[in-house]
Amino acid sequence: MKSGRILVIHGDRPKEMALRLLDEARVGSLLGRGARVVLKPNLLAAKEASTGATTSPEVAEGVVEFLKRCGVKDIVIAESSSVGCDTRKAFRVCGYERLARKHRLALVDLKRDRFLKIEAGGLELQVSRTALEADLLIDLPVLKGHCQTRMSCAVKNLKGCIPDAEKRRFHRLGLHRPIAALAAVVKPRIVVVDALCGDLSFEEGGTPVRMDRLILGFDPVLVDCYAAALMGYDPGEIQYLGLASELGAGSMDLQGARIRQIGRPAPLPQRPPS
Repeated sequence: MKSGRILVIHGDRPKEMALRLLDEARVGSLLGRGARVVLKPNLLAAKEASTGATTSPEVAEGVVEFLKRCGVKDIVIAESSSVGCDTRKAFRVCGYERLARKHRLALVDLKRDRFLKIEAGGLELQVSRTALEADLLIDLPVLKGHCQTRMSCAVKNLKGCIPDAEKRRFHRLGLHRPIAALAAVVKPRIVVVDALCGDLSFEEGGTPVRMDRLILGFDPVLVDCYAAALMGYDPGEIQYLGLASELGAGSMDLQGARIRQIGRPAPLPQRPPS
């Protein structure tokens, strides 16, 4: 089973790293030539990846080039920036408009998407049809800190698949429970984490920490457990991970995971003291 595998590649050439990582993980076996593949980066605001807040367009381009080499033609990049932030501006400032022009990709602002009502974890959720109806969803989060949930990575990145009104409601509900419920219905089959220079203290960036690595996995909960441990947390400290696992969104069995390192590891990141 692929779900228990995690691959980590070290270096400072994001596009080449992403290409090799996907090849080493044999992701091509999951791809159908006629499939619609949706890439979900983290573009919470119009801030360049160097701030530690958003997904590097070079990582995304590596994924796009790999998909095209495998014969995939229908590729969409979809995102909804934070409440009050303009997704179209984020696409432009973060380098995704240029990427879309170069590779003739569709950019979808999920704030303007159609949404479906789905029940999960005792909650009724409004969820993007683009995300739900993708033949294959690839999650491209940034490894970074978060002022309310301690960390943001694969599972929390799925919050970009809901409308702004839902984002506000998630905050009123305390984030952890609704984020876990969302992970039970929006299920990326591939996760590629941008852990190049995330801000380990704040989700909006500003104090990036150089980590020089990408992380690939097939289980977003397990990937987040690895990421949490990398930051110095016990995964059990991240409440939404336990809740998501209970709802069947993934496994927290990090000890049972098969973790492979590619390249020379950089020093482990040090998150700021709480």
